Amino acid sequence: MSTTHPLYDVPRLHRDDTDERDACALICAVRKGGQPTHGNVKRTIQALTRMGHRTGFVDGEGDGVGIMTDIPRELWAKTMALQGLRSSLATTSGFWVAHLMIPNHLRAERETLVTAIETRINAAGLDILIQRDGLVMSYVLGRSAEKNEPLFVQFAGVNGSVPLDQLEPTIYRLQREIEREFGVHFPSFSSRSVVYKVQGTVEILRRYYPELRDPEYASTITLGHARYSTNTNPIFERAQPFNVLGHNGEFNTVSRLRYEAAMLGIELAPTNSDSQDVDAVIDALTMQHGLDLIEAMEYVFPPFEHDLMQGDDELRAMYQDIRRGFGPFAQGPAAVVARVGDHCVFSVDALGLRPLWFGETEKEYFASSERGVYPLDNMSKDPKPLAPGEKIALVSRPGQEIEVLDYPAIQRHVQRRWRERGARVAPVAGGNNG
Repeated sequence: MSTTHPLYDVPRLHRDDTDERDACALICAVRKGGQPTHGNVKRTIQALTRMGHRTGFVDGEGDGVGIMTDIPRELWAKTMALQGLRSSLATTSGFWVAHLMIPNHLRAERETLVTAIETRINAAGLDILIQRDGLVMSYVLGRSAEKNEPLFVQFAGVNGSVPLDQLEPTIYRLQREIEREFGVHFPSFSSRSVVYKVQGTVEILRRYYPELRDPEYASTITLGHARYSTNTNPIFERAQPFNVLGHNGEFNTVSRLRYEAAMLGIELAPTNSDSQDVDAVIDALTMQHGLDLIEAMEYVFPPFEHDLMQGDDELRAMYQDIRRGFGPFAQGPAAVVARVGDHCVFSVDALGLRPLWFGETEKEYFASSERGVYPLDNMSKDPKPLAPGEKIALVSRPGQEIEVLDYPAIQRHVQRRWRERGARVAPVAGGNNG
């Protein structure tokens, strides 16, 4: 029997939201030279469009679509100049952008909510330079999406009195406090990336957000996701990407994940879907517990014995210790693309039942749900499917070529970080990681 979700005037298919699952189209494109371009954004959306057959429809409307990009700094520099502000601030590492969605049922409280949120941001030590209603074309929405459309508000500012090395953790805590207290949703709040998402089809995304069509909108890393929901309600806030990831498939260890998260002091909202839980855990491991994204993905989706490099007993012992202490947190079937700052990780869980292909063109590396998302004559080499349990990581550094880490290199990275923290385990000569 369906019920009504307390925040949205739409039927809810389950009493327990943790029973919900997703299965979707996924694409991430990373510019090889590390420079941001508009073509990177445009090609990612085009590739997502080619996977339109993977997306879902309810009453003729798309389940939801979104992209995560770098902050479009040139656009913000132009906006700041038009408002008499120093445009060069938009290119500094202390510049941040927040995308806020105020649920439809709170529209009448817009002024009060925005004022209260501004107060909280300033109290945290951040300086707000611009606050404005984001430009959207509501007329392109379907009937259900129009009924559920939230207010889209943009904030931009600088770190103020917050040290640069504490900027992202400060933003992380602030976002969660504001969402919990005011019942709003941040698609993104970061000094590195932004998320645009909509309840609808891939074709609607660029029409709903005109900024995405601006030739000056440039990104080095663009993650796109189009949703096929098997039994979740299509609303703006559920569209992916979330803060960290987009995924294709489902997670079948919800109770275990919530148990492990609680032990680490990670709060998970009771209305989260399975993918929102995983996103929140990975986000917390990087922001609360000091892991980088490559480590966090290994902790949440740990390898098994046969996935490990052979002949390194210390490495095997380290992963045994990780599995004993942390999980596995989550198992699929799921393919996952995650981004935090300058790190991207492409992953297929140990079951390997959801495809993720890794390939490259002359201009970009890409990971996608299907191999044919780019024309064949653009390929530099044949795309390859990630094996069960395999991961590939990309590291972006300003002005430098993208670094690609295969799975052995990822394991060595985790081992090096483990040693840097002073962690030590006794090497083992036998046994397994189960």
